[in-house]
Amino acid sequence: MGRGKPGTAESRILETLCAHPLFREVPTDDLRGLIRDGVWRIWPTGHFLFLAGDPAEGLYMLLEGYVKITQTDAAGQEVVVQMVGPGEPLGLIALFADQPYPASAQTMTPCQTLWIPAAAFREFLLRHPGVALRLLRLLAERLHEAHRRLLEVSVLRVERRLARVLVRLAARLGRRTEEGIELVLPLSREELAELCGTRLHTVSRLLNRWQRAGWVRLGRRRIVLREPHALVALAEELEPLSLSGRKVGSKEGCRS
Repeated sequence: MGRGKPGTAESRILETLCAHPLFREVPTDDLRGLIRDGVWRIWPTGHFLFLAGDPAEGLYMLLEGYVKITQTDAAGQEVVVQMVGPGEPLGLIALFADQPYPASAQTMTPCQTLWIPAAAFREFLLRHPGVALRLLRLLAERLHEAHRRLLEVSVLRVERRLARVLVRLAARLGRRTEEGIELVLPLSREELAELCGTRLHTVSRLLNRWQRAGWVRLGRRRIVLREPHALVALAEELEPLSLSGRKVGSKEGCRS
């Protein structure tokens, strides 16, 4: 792990923060001050930025790479609850509650972060209430997403849940290629199953069926949405047809 104050990297960190909607209209000198209050770090793949139960002493801004947020269920199994990409904040609980981190954050790729002490960021928010309001909106969106996922796991068929997860990941963390929309994070089928609240073999069966239909292309930790409109239609229950002309989900309506 590399660690240090942003020196030669300061201009690149500044560029990243300036491009983030959270910090729009913030004077450049104020952002430089925030960067100098923090600590720039480089993390290898598989490293935990923090663990559930650790003291929440600061906020992480993810500058490069991808991180998964996980919790442990009653049976001791790790469950992926969120995927985070470049430019997103981690550990927001440190700003508003004197409580430990409620989940763990593990790098999925090599990552770079700017860690900012909670006290320094709170002072920054007092000087920039617009940032505070946008941060509250982000928290509200994350809470809404958590409630939506709970509802989906309770009432939606698994193929519809999987389609929704893929569509959302493509919107947030996808890039257009000649093949279609590629998910840029290295997502395993097991992690995808955890995001859907289902079992690994169920996700594998559905993905393989969609690949045969030409909707997706699969690789090792790689998914390309070749027919994203078909997945959107399935996510919204518009009964799309496969390339064979049969309705997807017409034979399998499992909820597991």
